[in-house]
Amino acid sequence: MELKEIINRLDDLSAADIVNYLCENNMSFEVFSEAVKKANGWDSAEKRRNVQSLLKKKDNELFVSATTTKELEYYLSRNWCILHVSEAQTKLQTTQNAASAERRKRDEYENMLREIDDNINEYDIDDISDFNDEVLSEILKKRGYDKRGVSVKKIRDYIEPKLLLNDIPQSKDDVPEDYTDVFFWGIPSSGKTCALSAILNTIKKDYLMEAPDCDKKFGATYRDCLISIFRNDCGYLPGRTNKDTTQYMPFLLYRNEKDKKRKISFFELSGEVFKYFYEKANNTKIINADSDRQEIEKAFDTLDLLLKSNNQKIHFFFIDYNQETKYAADKNGLTQSNYLEAAATYFRDAKDKDNKPVDIFQKKTDAVYVVVTKSDEIKGNDRATAAKSFLRDNFGSFMGVLQRQCKDNNVKFDVKLFSIGDVMFKKVCIINREYSTDIIEDLLERVKPSSNSRIPKFFNS
Repeated sequence: MELKEIINRLDDLSAADIVNYLCENNMSFEVFSEAVKKANGWDSAEKRRNVQSLLKKKDNELFVSATTTKELEYYLSRNWCILHVSEAQTKLQTTQNAASAERRKRDEYENMLREIDDNINEYDIDDISDFNDEVLSEILKKRGYDKRGVSVKKIRDYIEPKLLLNDIPQSKDDVPEDYTDVFFWGIPSSGKTCALSAILNTIKKDYLMEAPDCDKKFGATYRDCLISIFRNDCGYLPGRTNKDTTQYMPFLLYRNEKDKKRKISFFELSGEVFKYFYEKANNTKIINADSDRQEIEKAFDTLDLLLKSNNQKIHFFFIDYNQETKYAADKNGLTQSNYLEAAATYFRDAKDKDNKPVDIFQKKTDAVYVVVTKSDEIKGNDRATAAKSFLRDNFGSFMGVLQRQCKDNNVKFDVKLFSIGDVMFKKVCIINREYSTDIIEDLLERVKPSSNSRIPKFFNS
């Protein structure tokens, strides 16, 4: 009904009818009462008081029930609500402030979540100790890691794997004959130890491995430690040690029961030897401690033994893609590129203790590989081409020396991509066996099967 009609029928309407009209039309009592006075006036003072009383009750009810911003704004927009305007305004401001604070908190949470997720390996296990479990759980779910064996508890419970060391060959007689010695080169933190772990674990899982058929079982304990890093597909990675070590690990490798066995020795060279390369190439000293120098010289003695042996040889040079793209320098201010350029000079000019040229690409070398680790960081669809461009742009002289000497000695040269898998917080990894399998299959193809029947019955660790 129109206002005029309401006023004309005022004596027929109840106080409740009038209140309903005011509420439905959002009209204040004062405006309505003024219109009534201009007409015939109120038919009853009691009805007038009843209208005011009912409006007051509705006003109170609406105010009490208004708890959200929307409800409070609605209350303040009602012209017939006059009793709690000041209180409603204060309550609205408080509610809006709380909502703003909650939005800021949520935005901060989302930003933190995005920052961690985008840079998951910029954070160490220790760096995330103050992060709440909800944040970590969200990241794991977002990446699907929770369905692949990673839980917040697994991250929280990180225990650094212990790598127990063995003796290395000290004399010519210590080096087992008829093995193919596989050299793993790389500066500290180049990823070669973790790559070795993934390769050995994949051999243990998908191939067959036996103890070497030689008297001295070098490297068995160290090899077992590396294998056990990935007891399941998700494992804990070892932390960075103060200095790398050199380890020699002979074993027998074959695909299946019908396959012939290959005699292979993995030789992990200490990354610290690249400091020696740098000293020799630049006529300087960066190895300070005498104990460090002794360990490096010990590693070089073994290197000299292996390079001079009649065993076939395969070389893997590990280069960390992530480390170089971020221009990471060590405490000497030197980068991976600095050390590998020095190594290139050393390979070209080096002489052994008898002052004879040292040639790592002698006729006994079957293949040389440059392995770009953390290759999952390479952007684009053609990562192989991008990796070669990366090597050319950052390690031109090193690559040139390798390729030239391989060509001169008719040695296979190739570039490989490698990733141990999905790493989170630098210490927890879900293994990707694809890259390890590629290297293992190459070894099986290039290493000649053994004809030696002296094979142990049981695996001796």
